[in-house]
Order: sequence, then C-alpha cells, then structure tokens
Amino acid sequence: MPTISAVINTRNEETNIRYCLESLKLCDEIIVVDMESEDKTVEIAREYTNKVFTHKKVPAFDIARKFAVEKATGDWILSIDADEMIPKELFNKLIAIAKNDTTDIVYIPFKTYIMGAWIKHTGWWPDSHPRFFKRGKITSTETIQAFINVSKNARKMYLAATEPNAIEHFNYRDSEHFIEKLNRYTTVEAQHLSEAGEPYSLFRMLRSMCHEFRIRFISYRGYKDGYRGFFLSIMMTFYRMATYIKLWEMWQNRDKPVQAKYNERKDRIVEGYK
Repeated sequence: MPTISAVINTRNEETNIRYCLESLKLCDEIIVVDMESEDKTVEIAREYTNKVFTHKKVPAFDIARKFAVEKATGDWILSIDADEMIPKELFNKLIAIAKNDTTDIVYIPFKTYIMGAWIKHTGWWPDSHPRFFKRGKITSTETIQAFINVSKNARKMYLAATEPNAIEHFNYRDSEHFIEKLNRYTTVEAQHLSEAGEPYSLFRMLRSMCHEFRIRFISYRGYKDGYRGFFLSIMMTFYRMATYIKLWEMWQNRDKPVQAKYNERKDRIVEGYK
C-alpha cells in the first residue's frame, strides 16, 4: 500500500483547522507548517499530529508550500489548506488512484464558497489544481499563484468536475476578508514583477483590468452568480489595478523609500525652529 502524506500551511486558522484535519485522519502522515499563528491553531494541530513545524510569516501561503512538501515522507502528497476539506468519497477515490499507479499527478476540482455561497461561475468552477501527486513529481517555487513546477514526464489525471470529486473550499467569508487577502497578494505579485524588471505601464494596467472583468463576468458567466458574480468580477478587476499601482510605487521609490523622503521634509521643518 502506498503511503499518503497530507501537508498543510496555516496561520491563525483555529476556526478551520479542526474541520480540515478531521477530513485527513485516514492519511498515513499529516504535516502542519504554521506561520507564527497567534491563536490556537498549533494547539489544535498537535491533537492530530506530532509533525507541526514553524515557518516565518509570509504574505502568501504559496511561498511556504515548498517547505511543507519537503517535510513529507509519504509516497504520495496531498496538499491542502486549512479552509479546505476532503469528503470521504473523494478520499477513497484518491486511495484507489494511488494503489492503481496509473498516474503521477491528480488535478482535483474545487467547490469554492465565497461570501456565503458556492460560486458556480466567475472562474471558480470548475477550478482544478494538482493537489495530489507522487513525491518528487512536483517541485515548488516561491512565486505566488505559480508555485508548482510539474515534472516533464509526469503522468497527469484530471478528475471530472463533479461535486463528489471536489475539494470543498470554504474561502472568503465576506468582502472584508477578500480585500484583506487581496492587499497581501497584490503586494507580492507587484514585487515579483518589479524583481523581473517589469516596467509600469498605464496601458498594460487598463488592458489587464478590462480583460479581467470581461473574462470573469462574461466568458466565465459571472452574471449567473448574481450580485456575488458581479461583485467578485469588480474586486478581481481591482486586484489587477492594485497590482500595477503597487508596481508603479516600487519604480517611483526604488532609489529612496517614501518614508525617507518624508523624513527629509520633516527634518527641514524641525530645522526651521532652531
């Protein structure tokens, strides 16, 4: 029997982590990598596994997945977040896939809940990701939203986009939660663009915003998700705008941080009183 390791990255997930871990109890190994949680996340995790590790706090979990995967010892890796759960029917299917050894990587659809409801369109369904794979068949990077490198010769399997095949993802609770994460993720994306030498372009920003709204609301039929679909399309459009605004700021202040500029002006005001 091949062994299965579940790997989870956490930060302040006391409301979710127990539910997630309950759905992983049949795994041979559970790895929890916590990023300086300030609640009971670690305490709860230790009820289920003695393999709880600490990683420095980072703005986006994708950056720390590499560390978590490297801690696993199982033949197969099940990568999951604390706000996700594996229904029993799906877990049984994954066990059968591992036993049959007909593939190396399994792309699993996600049933994502946002602002209180399952989002069936707007780009969130079907939304499949390679979350179950043989150890060594996927390498991780520290690039947000593109943290996975799939081995060239890996055999791939895509589970059909049906509810019994889906990971249940209890994502953004409300718009405040969405915007909170948006702020962190856009900062990291802008940093990646800046480090790659990507210059700020107003045209590129506007084109990206228009494309994002069109594809979310029209191509992905976000209008079928009602107000949620419209609001999510707008917020994802803002996501693109925020990324480019932050990129512009990084280029504007690459020689001297804004705070240093402010401090120079403050010093001159203080000098006026001497």
